[in-house]
Amino acid sequence: MSLLDRILLLDIFAGLGVTARHLARPADTVEYPEKAKEPSERFRGMFLLDEERCIKCTLCAIECPINIIYIDWHSEKNAEGKAEKKLDRFDLDMKRCMFCGLCEEACPTNPRSIWLATKTYELGTYERNESLYLDIRKLTQWDGNVKPFPTADPAKAPVNPAKEK
Repeated sequence: MSLLDRILLLDIFAGLGVTARHLARPADTVEYPEKAKEPSERFRGMFLLDEERCIKCTLCAIECPINIIYIDWHSEKNAEGKAEKKLDRFDLDMKRCMFCGLCEEACPTNPRSIWLATKTYELGTYERNESLYLDIRKLTQWDGNVKPFPTADPAKAPVNPAKEK
């Protein structure tokens, strides 16, 4: 730094210029409980499982890099005498989930039987273990598992991709 720069404090005025430019912009602050920003399209929200669409292939559990998906199934004979897989257990350990989406990509059904398409990011609860471990009951109930998005009107609310047909 030259002596002239030290005397005139050009760096400080350059910083103040940036501050002055930002003063003219509108604020991005949102009063959270009443209003919320809508997440982007690439946002991975809460899990949901469509049990009817799931073919019990366990590919989602195999592809999970941290082994948080637990699936148990048994085979039963249906009314036609064919063997049919029935889910006994489909659990997710949310304490360790990194929301990578590999379970969703591994699903061979079209549309997927498990997806992260919800727009909620409000996953806080008053009890520590209340929402950290999802069993099949919590994964299949859309309304009970996912809190409604605060600013979303019903027309923009997330829809079940399996029901979009």
